[in-house]
Amino acid sequence: MPEEHLDSTTAPENESRPVPFDPVIPTFREWAMLKAQQTQLTTRMNKLRDKVTAAVQQRGYADHKGSQYIDLPFPIPVGDSEYVRIKRERRVSIVADLEAAERLTRARGEQVYHRAFPPVPTLDADELYVLLQEGELTEEDMDQIMVQKETWAFRGLTT
Repeated sequence: MPEEHLDSTTAPENESRPVPFDPVIPTFREWAMLKAQQTQLTTRMNKLRDKVTAAVQQRGYADHKGSQYIDLPFPIPVGDSEYVRIKRERRVSIVADLEAAERLTRARGEQVYHRAFPPVPTLDADELYVLLQEGELTEEDMDQIMVQKETWAFRGLTT
């Protein structure tokens, strides 16, 4: 049987036509791959950090500020840096204990309490609908109050 000459520019009738190329596909594919790698790297980095932190906490030495260290036996070159020491840095911040503040300022009187805890108006959206049902607000009022806000999120969908 003689070989048939197939023209590469025409597809046989029983085959589907090729899908047109969309130039966003390689860009999206690279984004999706990097996103997956980032998730894997973050998980791995956190596990390694936790192991190293535990080691520094258990056998490191402390400085006068309470930070803890392990000196490495030799420098470890990574990129443009050379690591010579591991530090578990102690950080201290001042935060208000709300329960103590409320207890102590109330004990000093309502004026002191209200200076420390000024009343802040808060919108109760559920109460707006109650006011609508009671006839205190109209549908037109609600249309002005409850407005649509549009936001966008970028997501790749999987099967």
